Amino acid sequence: MHCYVYLCEDSIEGIFSAVYRAYEDRHGHENNRIMIRVPGFNRELFCEYLPVETDCEKAVKVARTIQKSISPRAYEFVQKAAVSCRPEKADAIYRFIIEGMVVGNRVMSHLTAPFMQTMVELERYTNNETHYFVEFLRFEELENGVLFGRINPKNHMLPFLAEHFADRFSGENWVIADTVHETVLIHQKNKGCIYATMQEVDFDELTLHYSAEEETMQKLWKTFVDAIAIKERINPNLQRQMLPLRYRKYMKEFSN
Repeated sequence: MHCYVYLCEDSIEGIFSAVYRAYEDRHGHENNRIMIRVPGFNRELFCEYLPVETDCEKAVKVARTIQKSISPRAYEFVQKAAVSCRPEKADAIYRFIIEGMVVGNRVMSHLTAPFMQTMVELERYTNNETHYFVEFLRFEELENGVLFGRINPKNHMLPFLAEHFADRFSGENWVIADTVHETVLIHQKNKGCIYATMQEVDFDELTLHYSAEEETMQKLWKTFVDAIAIKERINPNLQRQMLPLRYRKYMKEFSN
């Protein structure tokens, strides 16, 4: 049996473009696979690899089809799976869409299907990381009054922080930078958020000029954290369990 592997970029637009192409080519879904295009991947025998260029117009058509033919909840489910860092997401999303086009929203209850088990794991991983950064994100007030925060997530989950912080800090100008994926959320006071790519900016090397109040608060916070610590009760293992090391990078109480 001949296998067709559609290679797409690592984005929801790229995956949807590959889904559109797979339907368009009519090779038969059982003969197709969708794979994230990465350098130096291992090629299999008897497979034809087909590069897919991202086409936003086609991606929008697939997105609308999911919302209309399956459900808006299914589309949100796919979105959270698509931002995962795991490469198997592309084909799992493809299988989900194929099944959803047949049974509609009932596909959400097909929990024993292998593609659905993968999708549930991907969504859970995205939700968990989003929850952590909602709790752990620290804003710093710059001298111009803008609140600036940095995160270092494994998944492309920055857009899922927008609703929470736009509601929580609706009257502030703030920026959240994803230092791993080089993207930002920009919020203007009493307005919505803009999601943008900043590929030429090294957010870790930025020289930040804090307001006088921010510098004072950082010193007070470090003093407070040190003062309440009880030496005899320090438990590094429990601390790492409750607050994993990778979430501490931009926390001032863990900096020198």
